[in-house]
Amino acid sequence: TTGHWEGARALARDVLGAMEPKPIHRLADEVVNRVAAGEVIHRPASALKEILENSLDAGATSIVVTVKDGGNKLLQVTDNGCGIREADLPILCERHTTSKLSKFEDLSAMSTFGFRGEALASISFVANLTVTTMTRGATHALKASYCDGALDGGGARPCAGNPGTTITVENLFYNVPTRCKALKSPGEEFAKVLDVVQRYAASRTDVAFTCRKHGEARPSLHCAVTPHRIDRMRAMYGSQVARTLTPMTLSNSAKADAPGDDDGAAEFTVDALVSTAGYHSRRTTFILLINHRLVECAPLRRACEAVYSAILPKAEKPFAYLSLELPPHTLDVNVHPTKREVAFLRQDEVVERVQRALERRLVEANGSRTFAVGAVAGTEVDEAFGEDGGSRRSARQSLLPGASRPGATRGRVERDDDDDGDDDDGTAGDGSVAPLASGRNKRSRPLTAREKAGGEHRMVRTDASLAAGSLDQFFHANANANAERARLDEARREARARRYAARGCAGVDDEEAELRGYDVGDGGDGGAGSPETSPELPDGETTELTSVRELWSEIAANAHVALQRVLRGLTLVGCADERRGLWLLQHGTKLFMVRVNRLARDLFYQRVVARFGRHPCRALAEPAPVAALVRMALDDEEVPEGAEKEKAEEAKEKIANAAAALVAEKAEMLREYFGVDVDRRARALVGLPVLCEGHEPNLARLPEFCLSLAHEVNWEEEKPCFDTCARSIASFYSGHDDEEEEEENVVPP
Repeated sequence: TTGHWEGARALARDVLGAMEPKPIHRLADEVVNRVAAGEVIHRPASALKEILENSLDAGATSIVVTVKDGGNKLLQVTDNGCGIREADLPILCERHTTSKLSKFEDLSAMSTFGFRGEALASISFVANLTVTTMTRGATHALKASYCDGALDGGGARPCAGNPGTTITVENLFYNVPTRCKALKSPGEEFAKVLDVVQRYAASRTDVAFTCRKHGEARPSLHCAVTPHRIDRMRAMYGSQVARTLTPMTLSNSAKADAPGDDDGAAEFTVDALVSTAGYHSRRTTFILLINHRLVECAPLRRACEAVYSAILPKAEKPFAYLSLELPPHTLDVNVHPTKREVAFLRQDEVVERVQRALERRLVEANGSRTFAVGAVAGTEVDEAFGEDGGSRRSARQSLLPGASRPGATRGRVERDDDDDGDDDDGTAGDGSVAPLASGRNKRSRPLTAREKAGGEHRMVRTDASLAAGSLDQFFHANANANAERARLDEARREARARRYAARGCAGVDDEEAELRGYDVGDGGDGGAGSPETSPELPDGETTELTSVRELWSEIAANAHVALQRVLRGLTLVGCADERRGLWLLQHGTKLFMVRVNRLARDLFYQRVVARFGRHPCRALAEPAPVAALVRMALDDEEVPEGAEKEKAEEAKEKIANAAAALVAEKAEMLREYFGVDVDRRARALVGLPVLCEGHEPNLARLPEFCLSLAHEVNWEEEKPCFDTCARSIASFYSGHDDEEEEEENVVPP
């Protein structure tokens, strides 16, 4: 071991003795500028942040952002600000040129977003930058292009335009291939761009913001000017989020700190909107503005998350918007190249005060919980006017047997049985419900706390035996629409027959037409095999195949009797969580929360097995090629760029053709057993089964359905084949995927 160390030392001495000091030289301006640009511009969202701040500093009241390919190909920002003077255009994109800072002392009272003069210069070194601007009172606009911080040789050119400035950034990182390859997919980059716009829109309610993808008429985000921040939040994040937000204000009006004075308490004000326990999300949304600057403060964020961790369920994250105002001389904005972070005096004290205020506000807000439900069908609604002149609505609810309406019998005294003829079970002689005793009587028992409160636990919303109390009311059968659909189907069948004849085929015979569920047209005698004259077979007995009988027996053996009783007499209350597919159902006096997509999947699976071989078929408007559908499903998967992408595209084409061939090979079985009509020659889907009258599947899921038929169905064995095929059809009709199933099943109170 000693010999090895001695050899290493000798080698080190030789190397160091032979090393000559390298000369120090000045970097070229191009290298310096590109290195500096990499510190400021990381991705399209960071470029947008700098441009948006310039627009806001220019006094814009309307800002429109247009994005193509996530901002990599095109990022355009149009505002109606004050514009740029013609004399300033030649030096607009030079480094450290700005109109917001004259001397270093100005930083202590900086009120604008920008001050470095590096944003546009950095963008011009890594992208193609074009500026179109027009000042107030000018006769025309000016258009200028920049490259590597310099104005193009042609200079600024007159053009038509509107007052304000339009900055167009194209081909971002075209000369920095490493940074360009490191960008995420266009969808992910656009999400980051949209997040930046939303954060500034949350702060500046006096400015209208619009963000759209290039080529799309409908914007992805549009926020009009509004005096109330909660309305801006509702426009960006939806009503469901806005309902869970509560305002929080905090002000510490201690004596203002003088420059150089380190004594005294911190002076600050906080204007915030924070979520309550009713907010549900898996991602934290934390928007922090300090003196109207969009910044990050890790200690303040951790303090807020610590407060929410005590009240939110595991894995749930909060939503918080905080606007912190500090005296300018206590804030240092020059601590980060992108101005993403700032430093301010007495940070620990400010964070602690905000944390305590947030705790108090959440305790106050969670004293009561509000739960919104949809209107209940069959409920009588009264509208009255309160003392304040405002209208209030109350729902009349039907009663369970033996229950009385709360407050209906106050002041009444129960009479003796001999006088009124009431029975001992609490009902009158005519069968009506007798009022509950509220007066003093030797036979009356003390009222419970719930009965004193009104006895709402003995009430239900509607009578479950009525059609209005079940899901059937949502299946609207329009006779005229059904007749029109039948005429259209007949016309399509005739057109398809003419196409078959044009190909040299006499069309489909009567047997095949019957298998497809079409009318045979045998003169009206009905025939023994006609669906109109054949007796209706019970569920599970439509075939003699043993494997299908076994599947139905398994369904019957696993049936839950209590759940069947609930579903037969349920009352639909409303949607509890649309994102997670949770709906509320009432049965009797109990409230149930169900995953409606999973319930529909099981229902359709049972219908496929129960009516095996007897499913009517409804023709599609146009034949859908199976290969094209499978290719659409495969295109949803991301593939790498370059040579690997070409190989992936070839593999997709082979998979799509193989899947179409397999489905066409099984066309006869699919048509006969499941009502899935496939044109074997054209390898196209031409009809789908009718599992529930009045229900139509989402045809946007046809690509996934065809892919599942080819890759998720076990075509080797009979029983697994029927089982997996039925499950694929059920998933298609219910719009439910197994991978979408969430692990947690507990909903916080």
